Amino acid sequence: MTPPHAVLITGGTRCLGAAMALACAGAGMDVAIHYCTDGPKVAATVDAIRARGVRATAVAADLTDPAQVSGVVADAAKALERPLTALVNSASIFEWDDITTLTTERMLAHYLPNAVAPALLAQSLLAQLPDGVTGAIVNILDQDMTNQHGDRMSYTLSQYALAGLGDMLARAGAPRLRVNAIAPGFMPAVCREVRTGGEPGADPLAKACIHLLESPVITGQTIHLDTGMRFAGLGRDISFY
Repeated sequence: MTPPHAVLITGGTRCLGAAMALACAGAGMDVAIHYCTDGPKVAATVDAIRARGVRATAVAADLTDPAQVSGVVADAAKALERPLTALVNSASIFEWDDITTLTTERMLAHYLPNAVAPALLAQSLLAQLPDGVTGAIVNILDQDMTNQHGDRMSYTLSQYALAGLGDMLARAGAPRLRVNAIAPGFMPAVCREVRTGGEPGADPLAKACIHLLESPVITGQTIHLDTGMRFAGLGRDISFY
């Protein structure tokens, strides 16, 4: 029987990341959470994961700095005392801009953590993956990619890059890697209920993440968790409504 994954979740102390970290722990997976500046949340999240009877650790890194990104997988594996077999790319920067305010600096500020870091983390995951083990990656996208508008341009472009990375990895990494994605819509209940300790609002996302990590036959797929929001044809970012 294949043992449960040892999974790294970027942005693992925040909203969606925390919800998925706790769900992975509940499924028996050892969990490493990445964080950058979350301070007191880190210890509380690690304690909550360990309370579910699995190993847990936290790894600090600025995902805009490739030099820091390069050591994250190795540090997490060392702390968990086993190789990582799964990765959830949940951390992202999503500042507002449009074609009139777009700058090179702002684009790079989004591309480095949102697309470059996931690629480097996937590379590191594959390099230390044990022989005979199939790794799994889940990328967190955004339903805005199927409901195009001109808001948050740098962020949305970086999401297209992450989606493309997933498609390429699903092909190039096979059969050693399965790579899938989740594209949630606007989910305020997730952040609200994770902060207050409840989990119902996060349940669909967490279940989808576990399913994609554990299923041996799914790769190259995206699950949209937006209650059909992508069909609404909104002309602006959801924050304008």
